[in-house]
Amino acid sequence: EGRVRRKDVGGQTWVANMGAHGRPHAGVVALVALGLIVMVQVLRVTTTHSGMTSPFVSRSPLSRQQLTLGLLAHPTESRLAGARDATILAASPGSASVLVAGGVAATGAAAGGPGAAATAAGAAGAAVAASTAAAPSAASAAAVTAAAATGTRVPSGLDACVYERAPDPRILGPGPHELPAVPLSDVTTCPKRSPFHTLLTAQGTIYNTWQARIMYYHWRKQRAADGRCTDMTGFTRLAAIRDGKPDGLEKQMPTMFLEQLGDDFIRSHFGFGVLNRPHSVRVLLQTPSLLAQIEEEFVMVAETDHILTRPLVNLATLSSPAAYVFGYMHASHRTDWVVKKYWPEGSFKQVQPIGPSPAIITKAQLALFVDDWMDISVDLRSNADAEKCIQGWVQEMWGYSIGAAKHNVTHKLVRDFQAEPGAQAHNLKPDFWKSINVFHYTYGIEYRMDGRPQGVNQIGEWSLDKRHYGGAYPPRDLEPPPVGANAAACWLVQAWNEGIDADPDWPASNAFGTIGWRRECSNEAKMRAHPVASLLLGSKWSWAGIVPGLEFESWCAVKTPWSAGKWGLQTQSRTCDAQCVQHSFWLEFSGALHSLTLSSDGRALDSTRIGDGEKVALVRQ
Repeated sequence: EGRVRRKDVGGQTWVANMGAHGRPHAGVVALVALGLIVMVQVLRVTTTHSGMTSPFVSRSPLSRQQLTLGLLAHPTESRLAGARDATILAASPGSASVLVAGGVAATGAAAGGPGAAATAAGAAGAAVAASTAAAPSAASAAAVTAAAATGTRVPSGLDACVYERAPDPRILGPGPHELPAVPLSDVTTCPKRSPFHTLLTAQGTIYNTWQARIMYYHWRKQRAADGRCTDMTGFTRLAAIRDGKPDGLEKQMPTMFLEQLGDDFIRSHFGFGVLNRPHSVRVLLQTPSLLAQIEEEFVMVAETDHILTRPLVNLATLSSPAAYVFGYMHASHRTDWVVKKYWPEGSFKQVQPIGPSPAIITKAQLALFVDDWMDISVDLRSNADAEKCIQGWVQEMWGYSIGAAKHNVTHKLVRDFQAEPGAQAHNLKPDFWKSINVFHYTYGIEYRMDGRPQGVNQIGEWSLDKRHYGGAYPPRDLEPPPVGANAAACWLVQAWNEGIDADPDWPASNAFGTIGWRRECSNEAKMRAHPVASLLLGSKWSWAGIVPGLEFESWCAVKTPWSAGKWGLQTQSRTCDAQCVQHSFWLEFSGALHSLTLSSDGRALDSTRIGDGEKVALVRQ
């Protein structure tokens, strides 16, 4: 008489069919491990700002090379440095198993029999659950140790998706890319090819530069996968830089340097640096010497936080450009007066829910309305009344959509051109990326370590957000998401890691990875129980010789000469181990995060700014 044993481990349910004597049937261990792989949340994909939902249904064609070569049919597992995951390469009851952990192979005989194997499998899962709040290395070490006895596969947040890593990312390297295998002038070899040139609009900031490097790697990856007749023939980083001077990145990717809009101009438009996008494109289109360098008739306008998920074919035609449908860009009666201000004879009904990126369009079509794109964007950014019905961060997109409609340039709407999923995006299939072309990581992906979404507008215990890296590059080998996170978190962290790993010149960084960013004031009980936190309460400190400097007013609040701040207990991360958390704290003020370390005598504090590593000495007053 078979029966079922259930055991909750870390919020997951392990199920095993048991024999009459409580011992599992042959193969149960493998079934249990396999069942762990499919623990993925299943709700619908949501667009955060609009509340609209839409399934990922492909409406754009697979590339011809994908169809013929079947490139999407052979997923390869991502390699992450360190003991992050453990996978059985071969396992059978009563025989030796090979366990791969962090690149080191270990063998373990299953001499304890299948019953012992099932017990160890539960222990391995329990180790994962018990250690998820600890540092990634500690969590992995505990899980691998528990699993090594029987070779049980350790559950991982990377089980939620299928990710296809390039066979050898270092071969692609940082670039620059090669010329098309088949020249553009050759219309015989590739008669169906419709080439387009990718224009990556960017600025010379650290924030834009690291994103551009990851984006360009994945462009090269997908171009190489698409074969000799790819439509993805050209790429140029269109960089708006102070004084238009080279920044060194041209050694890695083709770049045109243009002078960015002046600081005073940007400040007068509330720091809206995105205005450099229409500015850069207008300079390109209206400067013959620059435009002559773009041989293709079609261009794709792209952004630095875009990652191509598969080879991209030209979705546009000579008569119809192609653009993504944004759920938060639908015009209505409420916005009709804005449309009529710039286009008196027009109507909101003629304005499409699009922006300039991603979009594929001919240079001639784009030239028709590039002036209006720029001028409307600038004016919207200066219009307090328009701000009431058009959010500031999308005003440049409205400049594009109104300008295009005004000049009768109608786009083909491609719903699966890109996706913008965060932690709240549900019902994502493990291979969701095969039904889109671009992953736009405009939203942070925020999770608790138990695999639940952290919540709206909150930094997660596990956090993958581009905004963390405004002053420093992301570090290598970002920690994987917790078990239970969605396929978007699983796919994006591997895409970042692959792009970073492929770049031998990726700068070292003092920034956190995906763990450590959450700044949540600790409760009083925890603070009082901490070995040294009470030494800071009520204390005053100079900051780099500045007096008054910091004052720890309460268990959460800090007073500084610049702004109010807050402080709390450190969480264990790659930059702060178990010993570190006993005498260090986090401090946040003026938008910057710092790590504070108290000296043994309690008279000095050392501050290290997360990101650029700037150090400041504090002395007790």
